[in-house]
Amino acid sequence: MKFSQLSILAINTIAVIFLAPAIAFSQPERPNRLQPNLTEAQKQQMQFLRASTRTQINAVLTPTQKTQLESAIKSGTRPQAAMQALNLSEDQKSKMRVIRESIKTQRQALLTPEQRQQLEKSRANRPNLNLSEDQRQKMQALRQNTRQKISAILTPEQKAQFDQAKGQNKNEQGKRRGDRNMASLNLTDDQKAQIKTIRDASKKEVQAILTPTQLQELQKMREQRGNRQDK
Repeated sequence: MKFSQLSILAINTIAVIFLAPAIAFSQPERPNRLQPNLTEAQKQQMQFLRASTRTQINAVLTPTQKTQLESAIKSGTRPQAAMQALNLSEDQKSKMRVIRESIKTQRQALLTPEQRQQLEKSRANRPNLNLSEDQRQKMQALRQNTRQKISAILTPEQKAQFDQAKGQNKNEQGKRRGDRNMASLNLTDDQKAQIKTIRDASKKEVQAILTPTQLQELQKMREQRGNRQDK
């Protein structure tokens, strides 16, 4: 069953908030790159809103779906893809849309007019790949396949160390986080060569999946991410 555009939008919005399993409310939140400068009071209110939203989402999902979502996110699957893989019923999709609209309304109420303008400007300037459903599935399969290939190269000790490093560096983004995590493993030259081969092959597959316009947008996203990390 394919998602309607509205359903995908609703689930993507909710998935961003559901970055961590509901049982991990006490863990620090990842910074929202589109979030305007908030006061301490606003930050606390936003944190309360996220916790409340997770509770509402938990009430919609079945125990199996909660377990599936938690497992997928822990394994490195992007939250949006993890949510879309849950095969939500029409009733669940409807409830998710209601939650999304409630989130939007409450979040807007917390911001000043200037902050709302800043947020809209950030969103308008953000590159967007606009992946089709087929492309989303192919990209998700590629990420999972790449992780499995790299995992097969690591020793059990390196896998455990890598998982620990991911938790410590979770506030970093993209390639820099991956490089930092890998650098902590003391890879052999043979392992480094194998991982480079895997990454190069993955890069070519991404280029085959995306259109020229999407590849340009992807490059913009990487450049913006690099600029944010260098600040």
